[in-house]
Amino acid sequence: MSSYQYVYVMNDMSKTFSGGKKILENITLSFLPGAKIGVLGPNGAGKSTLLKIMAGIDKDFTGEAWAAKDARVGYLPQEPQLDPNKTVQENVLEGLGEVKHMVDRYNEVSAEMADPDADFDALMAEMGELQEKIDAVDGWELDRTIEMAMGALRCPPGDTSVTNLSGGEKRRVALARLLLEKPDLLLLDEPTNDLDVDTLRALEDALSEFAGCAMIISHDRWFLDRIATHILAFEGDSHVEWFEGNYEEYEADRKRRLGHEAEQPHRLKFKKFSRA
Repeated sequence: MSSYQYVYVMNDMSKTFSGGKKILENITLSFLPGAKIGVLGPNGAGKSTLLKIMAGIDKDFTGEAWAAKDARVGYLPQEPQLDPNKTVQENVLEGLGEVKHMVDRYNEVSAEMADPDADFDALMAEMGELQEKIDAVDGWELDRTIEMAMGALRCPPGDTSVTNLSGGEKRRVALARLLLEKPDLLLLDEPTNDLDVDTLRALEDALSEFAGCAMIISHDRWFLDRIATHILAFEGDSHVEWFEGNYEEYEADRKRRLGHEAEQPHRLKFKKFSRA
């Protein structure tokens, strides 16, 4: 069980590009564990920049932005990178890197027990600690875990070279790898691009079962309608709206708030958002 109330917090955070263009201004927000947040807005509004800041990639901002202590952050960019020297399965296995390291060490300790000069008490203590950690994450059947993750997201065969994959196939592999990491905060930038209907449904199921907080940029309104518990919408005219509910509920609320103006497109100039 997490020891923090909020998995991520921003306090009076602003971002200005070179040349003086302000893309994010005075943002104060906090996210609860378990929330599934759909992020809406026009291209160039700052949605991807916001996720990069939260992922720790973009550090050039003013104000404060931090993840909770011990909270793990996972990030999927629009064009995810895979290791070209590894197969599909080997790339997915990276998501279980910590677990694999523990299993490998457990096997090493077990082999060391055969040495008559070994410190058996120390080795037994280490084995017990490793076994407890591996049991806690159900890490004994790595091959089966990887197979299930790849199958759920309809990844290409495990022995396939990733250099031959399409954009959609690479995204599936990267998603499988990221979900296996089981981060506390999942940041997804356009994860639905180039995915077929069956894979979209698999992603919906995975996010529904995901225990952590997820923040998803997507233009797929149907997808957001099914998985979002909250909406963070860059609406234009220096306004950002926070709404509790899915996309359909948000859209109905937007039309109530804005009336005929809801049908008029707006180009977002800058954003102000304050939400504790």
